[in-house]
Amino acid sequence: MQYKIVRNDISIVKADAIVLPANTMLREGSGTSTALYEKAGRAELEKACKEAKKRYKKQLYIGEAIPTLAFNLDADYIIHAIVPKWKGGDNHEYELLSSAYYSSLKLADMMSCKSIAIPLLASGNNGFDFHLAFKIATKSIKTFSPTNKLEDVILVVYGMRITNYIRKLGIPITEEIDQKYVLAKDEQYTFPIVNALKKLAAHSATIGKNIGAQIIDEGFQKAEEYFEDPENIKKLIDIGVQIAGVTIGLK
Repeated sequence: MQYKIVRNDISIVKADAIVLPANTMLREGSGTSTALYEKAGRAELEKACKEAKKRYKKQLYIGEAIPTLAFNLDADYIIHAIVPKWKGGDNHEYELLSSAYYSSLKLADMMSCKSIAIPLLASGNNGFDFHLAFKIATKSIKTFSPTNKLEDVILVVYGMRITNYIRKLGIPITEEIDQKYVLAKDEQYTFPIVNALKKLAAHSATIGKNIGAQIIDEGFQKAEEYFEDPENIKKLIDIGVQIAGVTIGLK
């Protein structure tokens, strides 16, 4: 299985399956979710999500993945990966996020997809630090072993900070869009009130910069220590495989 990283708009990526970061209600979120809903066709995708939720089961859980058709995307399927929100690191966030990757990969493989494109899950409004989100993504993808037809996994990143971070790690990344494209796209989803709130947030962040930096550093150090323990990595794999099996009816 080949794994590569690209900087691109996932709504224009070509793959057999494209992963959408989802919630337990399978309702449209923000950011990547909004872009994919818009490109796929909002009315068709909303209808498909309602039908999928009824078809599979009434209750969906974080870490699972559910497929629908991809409609106007350049793909056959959308895989809706239900991702966790960051709550400090003591609420199984690592395992659940890894499970979302594993469930998505397993589902794509079982559906005979040869390629899958996955955004950096939970790194936006779900609150995961992008360094941590990238580490979970990479470890989850690299330890997955397809048993059917899955050949290519594309991790799609979008912002400049994560792109620069990956480059600093010495990891190859192909840039298929530039910052000008990103700024133009972001403008489509930005309203005056949002800009005002961003300015207020920036002002507040400056006031509490030292305190905030300390909290972030402590949280990331805790995550680093977690991933150094092989038993924790095994937990990620075991939970991901288990949830994927339940989702596609293997157990």
